[in-house]
Amino acid sequence: MKYTKLTCLLLAVAVVAAGCAPKEEPQQTAGASAKKIKLSFWTNARHDIDLMEDKIKKFNETNKSNVEVEYKVMTDNYEQALQVAIQSGEAPDIMNAKSKLNLQDLVKMKAVEPLDSYLTPELKSRFGDNLLKLDRINSLDGKVYSLPNYGSTFRVIYNKDLFVKAGLTEPPKSLDDLVTYSKKITEAGKNEGVYGFAMNMKNPVAAFERAMIPMVRLDGNDIYDWKTGKYDFSILKPYVETLKKIVDGGSMLPGYESLDIDPLRNQFAQGKIGMYLSLSAEPSVYDTQFPTKINWGVSQVPTSDGQAPKGANYINAAGNWLYMSATSTHKKEAWEFMEFMHSDDVLVPYFEQGKGVAIIPSVVSKAKEPSLKNFKDFAPKDDAIWPAMLTHKVEGKAWQNVIAETILGVTPLDKAVDDLNKRYNEGLDSAEKAGTVKRVVIPDFNAKSLISK
Repeated sequence: MKYTKLTCLLLAVAVVAAGCAPKEEPQQTAGASAKKIKLSFWTNARHDIDLMEDKIKKFNETNKSNVEVEYKVMTDNYEQALQVAIQSGEAPDIMNAKSKLNLQDLVKMKAVEPLDSYLTPELKSRFGDNLLKLDRINSLDGKVYSLPNYGSTFRVIYNKDLFVKAGLTEPPKSLDDLVTYSKKITEAGKNEGVYGFAMNMKNPVAAFERAMIPMVRLDGNDIYDWKTGKYDFSILKPYVETLKKIVDGGSMLPGYESLDIDPLRNQFAQGKIGMYLSLSAEPSVYDTQFPTKINWGVSQVPTSDGQAPKGANYINAAGNWLYMSATSTHKKEAWEFMEFMHSDDVLVPYFEQGKGVAIIPSVVSKAKEPSLKNFKDFAPKDDAIWPAMLTHKVEGKAWQNVIAETILGVTPLDKAVDDLNKRYNEGLDSAEKAGTVKRVVIPDFNAKSLISK
């Protein structure tokens, strides 16, 4: 049988009418519980599952509003699944803000709810303007969309025993140290298949987020010149040249070009890598995922000349945590859950258990020193929240892929830098002209001053 649009419409109306027709409801007996209000919470965070399951269970059992939160942990398809859900009108009530979906796009899609009307004076005082008004991170056009919890800091992770064997007495302080140390460790451990340095270059974005940008920013630089509002990839040259020297000198773990982070960690746990750069998740990794008996340590990333930092290493994914869906039909209850998630009952153990580096002063002051091995060395020192990078269309390959090709010897570095400067600045100019992005210019920008904010 063929159905016309009108027939379908009439059928739909009939179904709705039937659903709306009055019917006799069974009498509810005394003491019977009312129907639960179900809230959905989606996240791509797996490192905190044990703590979150415990805390959400507590919320479900103790909240006064008869709310039950359904907790869904997603993997690599989080962003795609979330976009589909938003576009189809089936977004979760609460979603993790720490993803590749930037705030500007979510606001443009009318996907996330401003939180300003929910913020009490006590909450505002707890976070302060410096953490509540991080432009394009947790706020946009004066409205707050998310609250901070934790961030990730970046450090050198090194094998102390391999350092001693190679005659090294301290962590690397300069770019030259990285090259020299890598060579000495490789030579000292060649009979055991040891290499001085490693990178997870299967994913260049992740690789340079961990192994290059921290050093660039600690020197006070960035690929985007915040003073002029233009891209300048020439600042990457000394860092790229350093990594290429390590590769060309035979001190990089073989297969680095197709290496993912977990296989790298596994090799480090087995004592085959002298050092690498990574984030504050590593203590938890070596406690549970890849338990290791090696004597390993943590130090701040090197500066270019080995002198005191001229800038600030960056705290990644800081300043936001959860979003409330703009289409949620239970916003009052969603906020009750979000408020619980930002309570000391959740955030203090979050920090104490090494789930993330706390950036909220009141949490840090109340928490005990994390017991997780080496986690305390990731505490912010010469680290800061940097301005959010601009997001706009750029024709051609992403800068991380182009720089990876220079390290592999495919593309000359000068040619790569000229190409990137041209394409990225043209992309920004076009986006600004089209009104899809606003160029950010901070004439007096000083990375060092970010630390005190």
